[in-house]
Amino acid sequence: MILEGTDVELGPQPVWVRGRIPPLGLHEDAGGLLRLPEDRPRKEWAMVLTSCQARDDNFIRMSEPWRRWIPGVLNREQTRALFNKELISGSPNLETLLDESSFDLTLSDEAYQMLHGSVKPLRGEEYSKVLRDKDLAEEAKPEPDGTYVLEAKKTYVFRLNEELNTKRLAEIGIYGQATAKSSVGRVDVLARLIVDGMDSYEGFTPERLQGASGRLYLEVTPITFWVRVRPGVALSQLRLFYGDPRSVEVRSPWLYRAVFLGDKDQEDESLTVDLDPVDIGGTHAAAFCAGAQTPDVGSACPVMLWEDPDLPKPDPTKYWQPESAKHGRLTIEKDKFYILRSRERIAVPKGIAVYCRATDETIGEMRIHYAGFAHPCFGDREQGTPLIFEVRGHQVDVSLAHGERLANLIFYRMSEDADPDKVQQTVYQRQTLTLSKFFAKWPRTGVSNDREGE
Repeated sequence: MILEGTDVELGPQPVWVRGRIPPLGLHEDAGGLLRLPEDRPRKEWAMVLTSCQARDDNFIRMSEPWRRWIPGVLNREQTRALFNKELISGSPNLETLLDESSFDLTLSDEAYQMLHGSVKPLRGEEYSKVLRDKDLAEEAKPEPDGTYVLEAKKTYVFRLNEELNTKRLAEIGIYGQATAKSSVGRVDVLARLIVDGMDSYEGFTPERLQGASGRLYLEVTPITFWVRVRPGVALSQLRLFYGDPRSVEVRSPWLYRAVFLGDKDQEDESLTVDLDPVDIGGTHAAAFCAGAQTPDVGSACPVMLWEDPDLPKPDPTKYWQPESAKHGRLTIEKDKFYILRSRERIAVPKGIAVYCRATDETIGEMRIHYAGFAHPCFGDREQGTPLIFEVRGHQVDVSLAHGERLANLIFYRMSEDADPDKVQQTVYQRQTLTLSKFFAKWPRTGVSNDREGE
């Protein structure tokens, strides 16, 4: 059999091989390693493999499964392979953090409060230098239980548990693209990834990784609500690409027709807002509007950004107000935060990953921001599922029209298809107008609800 792009392990050290060796029962595991069968004598394998080591310049290091990959977004198994090879390290409980086209980034217990707001990363400068500057940052103190309460409209930076092997990732040609998790964006929390060596947020390129430390940080800014976080919680996710993301974008009217279910006339990648009313606990509404917290209320009732089955979720009626459109229009009031949905309903194929980007992040005096990923196999396969917009009014009120274009979808080819039988369903798989999972379900009219499902 030809051994190319796989690893042969014999003892603690990887073995270098070339050419052909007999098919003596080797089998490949999920991480791309070619394992020796236990019933074969180790001496026999040593003789076969040693005979292959005639000329070092012709050896193929078989511990590189990416040699068989095509350019595209990495799926769950491919991402796991990078962790197995220690190109990425530090994730606790890796299996719970892997998704179909990204993996979660988790907070460490190293936290800082930024004294004058956000500090943009600079190319070639380690971000730890910013955090050590006492004029820019101070250490954030945890609560007695180890959690951190983050005040609204203040900026914090957490070092992440994960680290990148920058040299190897750059050599391979791995790119990264990050976004806040959907449940976090819906609580009006901005979470932006900082990668040492990059001069912009939310990603990295192989060229800029060269010589960087590999340390990752997350800038977190709650805007409307006070929130509570703890070490190990994931507020952001990182999508990895083998090759330049621009080279694996897919634009095709046939793809649009396959993704946008129920709309045979869809000819581009745009998303528009749906202001038709839906039933929210017996009330018909087109949007949710968040109510700002006073410091005394926020400090007493911060929104917990993780799920704990032993703790009640907050009553959404104490944080949100359903809003209705009038004559096909909804007023976006200045300094208020809204949850809306798209008219288009999507179902993502197993070989496609989606990124949702605002048509113009600032439309008039209204800002659009939201978690931007839709994974392979997302959406109801029969009717499709709308995506959620997170909208904030700025200096003046804006009248938003039903059907107004707010965003574009970018479609990326997967390097390897996701396995539909292994896809983990999310609470948003069949969402309509849906708040973050960190809140309890909306109660029926006139009924308070402090625990989801009650």
